[in-house]
Amino acid sequence: MKTKIIAALLLLIVVGIGIRFATHSPSPPAKPVMAAPDYEKYDYGRADETRVIDIGVQPNGIYTGDYLFHDRILRQQLAAEGWTLREHPFRNGKEMVPYCDGRLDVMLLGDIPALVAMNQYPIGIFALHRHGANSIIARRRMIPAELKGLRIGYPPNTTVHFALDRTLQAVNLTLNDITSVPMLTNEMEAALRGNTVDAIATWEPIASTILAIPGTAVVSASEGFTYIAINLEFATRHPHLQKALLAAVVRASKWARTDEQNIRTSLLWTRDAGVTFFGSSLVKVDDMWIGLFRKESIDNPSYPMLPLNFNDDQSIQRQQFEFLKKIGVLPAAADWKTIISRVDTGLLPAIIADSRWQTDRFDYSPDHLYRGKGGTP
Repeated sequence: MKTKIIAALLLLIVVGIGIRFATHSPSPPAKPVMAAPDYEKYDYGRADETRVIDIGVQPNGIYTGDYLFHDRILRQQLAAEGWTLREHPFRNGKEMVPYCDGRLDVMLLGDIPALVAMNQYPIGIFALHRHGANSIIARRRMIPAELKGLRIGYPPNTTVHFALDRTLQAVNLTLNDITSVPMLTNEMEAALRGNTVDAIATWEPIASTILAIPGTAVVSASEGFTYIAINLEFATRHPHLQKALLAAVVRASKWARTDEQNIRTSLLWTRDAGVTFFGSSLVKVDDMWIGLFRKESIDNPSYPMLPLNFNDDQSIQRQQFEFLKKIGVLPAAADWKTIISRVDTGLLPAIIADSRWQTDRFDYSPDHLYRGKGGTP
């Protein structure tokens, strides 16, 4: 009898373990992080000598600027003056900043890298590249005050770091009231599923991926931006080239608004850019990605014009600037007036009003016009 009882207990234990493994799949591993390329080996040149415009891009977003390299009208306008484009992909804006020293003529930079670069080099911003969102996402529904004491994962010294700090301040908390868990965005899904963090702060498209985890919910959200930045010395020497490039940004926004198929095409270009650089891409041509594309660009009626309140003392850009000084990313002596003197909200409307720049005509090549022609490293 005793032997039968023991055998029954062992059977229950084995069955229980089997049920546990059947109903709780292991957390997906964090996706490997690609090692930083040797950016020093990129073929930079002084623009006036080579007649090549060097453009720094980040091929891991929703709207990555690939339209510049498929735009036949832009190519013709540049070629008329003997110029061409050369693409330089970077993993992120932070790694691009040192190359804003004159080696890059045009840059696609997010909020924080743009402010850092503008403080160090003669860089100006002239157009909006992407109007995104930063989200704090928890494993369950909660209000911001409930973040106190939680383990929160985020990449430090980024726009989501700022968004988290701002959210905590709104409920009289600080970063000292949480357990900060520095992490890369590709680690966040596994961290939430594995219960090593209670919440994360991130941007799109990671936010939408995280929200697919059952039970997760957005605690708060705030704006994030990516800008078209141009070296001011280059812009001063070549105002026509600057205007041609900015006209191409306007043209692409109008083209995307005319037909959803154009959005799909742009997403395919973005996906191809990610695969070429990283070996893979999160981008898909589906309803979620089309929705994100719209939300972060063309659904804003004024896109791609800069926010008109950029220079205001209460603007989110000014708040980001002060946050960067507070955490030591910018020096205490950094001057806001220097930053806003390098922001031009009036040039893009003037270009749109000038028919010479053909912002209402569309002629896009299905192929990258510069790859394989010495235009891409």
